[in-house]
Amino acid sequence: MIRIGGAALALTMPFLAGGCVHAQIADVMDSAETQLRTDLEAAVADGRIPGAIAIIVKGDHRLAEVTVGYNDIAAEEPLRHDAIFRLYSMSKPITSVAIMMLAERGKLRLDDPVAKFLPEWRDMRVYVSGGLDDMVTEPVSRPITIADLLTHTAGITYHFTGDTPVHLYYRKYGVMRDTPVGRLPGDGAPAQTLDELVARLGRAPMLHHPGETFAYSYSTTVLGAVIERASGEKLDQFLKAHLLGPLGMDDTGFIVADADLGRFTTLYREAPEGLAVAETAESSDYRDTRRLLDGGGALAGSAEDYLRFAKMLANDGVLDGRRILSKASIDAMFTPRVTLSGFGPDSVRFGYGFSLGDAASAARGGLPAGAASWAGSGNTWFFVDREHRAVALVMTHFLGSGDGQAEVRKAVTTAFSQMVRD
Repeated sequence: MIRIGGAALALTMPFLAGGCVHAQIADVMDSAETQLRTDLEAAVADGRIPGAIAIIVKGDHRLAEVTVGYNDIAAEEPLRHDAIFRLYSMSKPITSVAIMMLAERGKLRLDDPVAKFLPEWRDMRVYVSGGLDDMVTEPVSRPITIADLLTHTAGITYHFTGDTPVHLYYRKYGVMRDTPVGRLPGDGAPAQTLDELVARLGRAPMLHHPGETFAYSYSTTVLGAVIERASGEKLDQFLKAHLLGPLGMDDTGFIVADADLGRFTTLYREAPEGLAVAETAESSDYRDTRRLLDGGGALAGSAEDYLRFAKMLANDGVLDGRRILSKASIDAMFTPRVTLSGFGPDSVRFGYGFSLGDAASAARGGLPAGAASWAGSGNTWFFVDREHRAVALVMTHFLGSGDGQAEVRKAVTTAFSQMVRD
């Protein structure tokens, strides 16, 4: 990939009268990257983030590349550019793309009932009234489809997104995987395998009927089980053979090997006194080779790896001349299908696995119009802009949605607007 700095960019521009215009563009690029670095360094210095890698790309040109802060704060260990981050929910777009690949190969249809692949889901029931111990439920109004899972409208939920009787059921009966995200003392023992979690979800009351509304959930985790049943391959093997491998994402997977622990970041969480350690590299469940393969929240990977995935999306399914997914499938994923709420004060449109920017989100300084995006609990975040063949990506490693998250996203979005759209 071509690295574009101010002087280098000037040399790539056509000759313009007096040489002024391309010099001005180069100045804008340098100024935007400098401000991005300054903003992220300030967030580190103020203790709001541990460190971050931010990359902005347009076509084959790398417009900005900034690495600041620490892998481990106490040890004053600098963040490496090849650091490995917990992707958490930024795993979801990868798994959603894998589903679309199976659809293109005729292994499934998006309107297929999920129970076609997961018979454990044949008799799902929906919460009507009552408390945890005297709950009234009713049968689902229609079968849950794969499209429902892609849009998080299936009716299932996460244990950590509320305190309704349904959420309390998830906690009491361990309808969850073993992760530091959202766990409380007293929660039931979590599922140890993907099949076990799918079975527990099949027995649990649903939050609403299929298709009624968006509810952030284990839907993409369940899609991982659908991939296994439809393809006949374990999820990690399918992703490596058909998606991660072809994209050259060699640092991405469900397990972090001992040899890579030096690159694996310490995870922090926001606390009243600042950032506190939530998990060290050595204590992470990512080291457990028996861990649940959760395509909705358990991948880890590097910034360069995820950039390759994002560039494929921005280029209508092609990377380095190799087609991974059809343009029609990318179009389908980036088509608004439901309104996402509960992720801040404003509602956002959502497609198959991605939140989608529009004029309203752009006007309030959020996701640019036409962009597709998602994020992870560890505050990794990316968006792609197909109109400009552009990507913005930030990788960091702390739990929380306070000032640190807002500062990082504002810094990246501002730099992207100046470099790509203005």
